[in-house]
Amino acid sequence: MYCRNVSNPFCSLVFRLSLTYALCCFFSMLVVLAICYVFLEASLQRRMHVDMVNEVSEYRSLFELQSLSVLKDVLEKEAISEGIHQVIFRILDGAGNVLVSTDTSFWEEIPAGHEAIQTALSGQQTFMDYQADEGDFSARFLYGAISDQLVLQLGVSLEENHALLRQFRKIFFAATLAFVLCSILAGTYVAKRSLSGVQRVTMAAHHIAAGAWDHRVPLSSYNDEIDELANAFNDMVDRIQVLFRELRDVTDDIAHDLRTPLMRIRGEAEMALRETRDDSLTAVQCGSMLEECDQMLQLINTMLEIAQTEAGTQVIECRPVDLAAIAEDMCELFRPASEDKGVELRCSVEAGMKIAGEPQRLKRLVGQLVDNAVKYTLPGGQVMVRCMREDNHFLLEVEDSGIGIPDTAQEDIFGRFYRVDASRSEPGNGLGLSLVRAISRAFGGDVCVTSEEGKGSTFTVRFPLITGDTVC
Repeated sequence: MYCRNVSNPFCSLVFRLSLTYALCCFFSMLVVLAICYVFLEASLQRRMHVDMVNEVSEYRSLFELQSLSVLKDVLEKEAISEGIHQVIFRILDGAGNVLVSTDTSFWEEIPAGHEAIQTALSGQQTFMDYQADEGDFSARFLYGAISDQLVLQLGVSLEENHALLRQFRKIFFAATLAFVLCSILAGTYVAKRSLSGVQRVTMAAHHIAAGAWDHRVPLSSYNDEIDELANAFNDMVDRIQVLFRELRDVTDDIAHDLRTPLMRIRGEAEMALRETRDDSLTAVQCGSMLEECDQMLQLINTMLEIAQTEAGTQVIECRPVDLAAIAEDMCELFRPASEDKGVELRCSVEAGMKIAGEPQRLKRLVGQLVDNAVKYTLPGGQVMVRCMREDNHFLLEVEDSGIGIPDTAQEDIFGRFYRVDASRSEPGNGLGLSLVRAISRAFGGDVCVTSEEGKGSTFTVRFPLITGDTVC
């Protein structure tokens, strides 16, 4: 199956770094604000306790200096001043009976708190929380002795504290949201700025992979780690370029050194064949020698073409090519051979689409695939050649009902000289599919295969479509 490499922004390093930065900032902000919230709540509670204790002490002193009636008047004025819904004062005896009380219309079912009364009479002040049965109203009570037999019950509403904490929580969430958004933007900016050097290296690598061997990574003025990477990358490309030049020279020398004696042997065999009778043993041997020389020359030329195409050292002249027309021509070329073998060869193309390529190489690509399909399809089978459009790509499919390819060999068949065991009875050298892959990748495409042993194979070549005049 052909797998397309789709660029996913959520898998990019910039996104992951920005997300990591945002999460770190978020959790840091969460911890800081949570600590602030806890300290604020504790501070409010501590301040309330101090104020309540001081008030009880003042009223105890007032009771000791004045009478109960005077204390009652002071408590009523204080309750009205603070608000009857905010504070309440009650004086209780040891049995919990209410002797003096401010307005309790806002306060319902206030507990006497017998245990708290006894604790207060023993000399220890006691706090007790109150929660209304309905609603969110809550209060805190302080029990403090003002004499050996009387206890002042001071109740203060917690609504102001709760309102302040609610406001803090709103500000907390708003600030957290704003902080996270700012951290995402800042993280994205920092990540992109930090990775801009990596992007320079990546773009240079793409240019070089496309054949621009003179392209190098531009250096910045920071002289940082990215520049060290760029320098190492440029040095590596320089070395590879030198190696490719040496490889091209070596392959050219080897091809020349091999072709020259082969051509000499072939020429001598031709001369010997002309001077002998057609039915003599020498003529048969000379003819066999000629065939072997032709095969060796073809093998050398194919190996040289594959090496130069894969290395990008061969000059490729690209122009807009109608691959569908080439596929139709190749089908017509191989139709007599397929009919002689008893194989039905059909062609279905979608015209009007062009790719950037070189016609002669593309003819070799299509011809190799059609030749293999016909060669490995048994009599009575069929071969289907399709040309179609898929999104912004041109697809060439060659499907046959032949012997198929084992699953374990489908990745290996594109290697040089590799042949499946079932195909060894057919003539060939195992270089055809290597040449197909080299040509397809030279023009920005690729080839893949899906096959089931005993049922046939489908080879798919995918090329990017072009809309105007384009060069490789």
